[in-house]
Amino acid sequence: MRAPPPGVRTSTTLYATAAVALVLALAGLVLLALLRTTLTDGIDASVRARADEVAALVRAGSLVSVVPAATDEGSIVQVLDGAGAVLAATANIEGEAALLAPGAGAGIHTEVALPTAAGAGFRVLTLQVGPDTIIVAQSLGPVDRAVASAGRLLLEVFPVVLVLAALITWVGVGRALAPLEQIRRKTATIGAGEVTAQVPLPRTRDEVHRLAQTMNAMLARVGEASARQRRFVADASHELRSPLATMQAVLEIAQRRGELAAWTVAGAELKAEQVRMRHLVEDLLLLARLDGRAPEVRDELDLDDLVHEAADALRRAGTVEVVVEPLPALRVRGDRAQLARVLQNLTDNAQRHAAGTVHLALRRRGDRAVVQVRDDGPGVAPADREVIFERFTRLDEARARDRGGSGLGLAISREIAAAHAGSLQLLDADTAAGAVFQLDLPLWNG
Repeated sequence: MRAPPPGVRTSTTLYATAAVALVLALAGLVLLALLRTTLTDGIDASVRARADEVAALVRAGSLVSVVPAATDEGSIVQVLDGAGAVLAATANIEGEAALLAPGAGAGIHTEVALPTAAGAGFRVLTLQVGPDTIIVAQSLGPVDRAVASAGRLLLEVFPVVLVLAALITWVGVGRALAPLEQIRRKTATIGAGEVTAQVPLPRTRDEVHRLAQTMNAMLARVGEASARQRRFVADASHELRSPLATMQAVLEIAQRRGELAAWTVAGAELKAEQVRMRHLVEDLLLLARLDGRAPEVRDELDLDDLVHEAADALRRAGTVEVVVEPLPALRVRGDRAQLARVLQNLTDNAQRHAAGTVHLALRRRGDRAVVQVRDDGPGVAPADREVIFERFTRLDEARARDRGGSGLGLAISREIAAAHAGSLQLLDADTAAGAVFQLDLPLWNG
């Protein structure tokens, strides 16, 4: 069984520490290389100066068999004649054989070892002065020791730096992840019924803050969907209970009488209740489909045609006088059946409550199309102008729910308007002058 991968905090700490270790290693190597180069350049400069001093003595003819000591006691000097014999040398190699053959290794270079001098390596300069050869050498031992000391110091410091880097990274990542842990704990405690639960928002305006905002928005949407679902179930249960009770009572009465006439009456009543239940279920399902969703069908529609069709249907009913103001040609985009349903609901509502006349108007208002349906009925009290759009709302007797209706018409109409980026509202008006419903939709300019 494979071990689970390390967490974000652990992996981030490991990666950060590894990166710091790599950087420190490269920096240490570069530092040691620069140190060696700098010290070697210093030795080269010392060797060249010493060679110039000896060359001056040779040219002046004042060179003796023992070359005078220089300030730098670490250097060794030999002067050879053209045959390779030692003419002069510093006291530390006096009497020794020639370090190099005359003319060998001209210029400054490194010799790993010299036959008459011990050491880890030498920087050697050969300088030709007439027939004589001047050899100046200086040990690289001090350079090696300085570089080795610096290397040991780095090896002692680097682990401390790595531990500090790991500790700082661990603490820093932990502090950065703390808001996420708080969000996780809060999310774990949110139950299915908590429709208003929110996760804490960090004070910092960073990615975690935006994540928390996104989660809260998602929780709000989930809460709204859950509330809609519960409201749908409660509405359906409540509204289906009455027709079911009525049907049960009709069947019990017919069963007790046991007469054909009773069963005939019962059949007619059951059919009426069945129709009402079917309409109710269809309306509830339509509401469930509309909740927060855009229409699936979006065609270009002539809104004035829909208003004319609604007016014609109202005229055919013949119960009220229908007045239609001159309609401009306005186009919208949406589901024709749904928008026709809105106009039918509004005209049916106006017909039921009108004293005798229903007015229909269509106007353009900026980039919006506005449909108004007005009746001359008793109107709606200001306190009820929003209540009537709620599902199964029951008002007073003047504009109570219609007989045979589901009580969902205005709620469905408002949902359809919202799904088309529009609105449906009851305008403020004198209650005695009737009710004015206004449907607002965006114009289609495609």
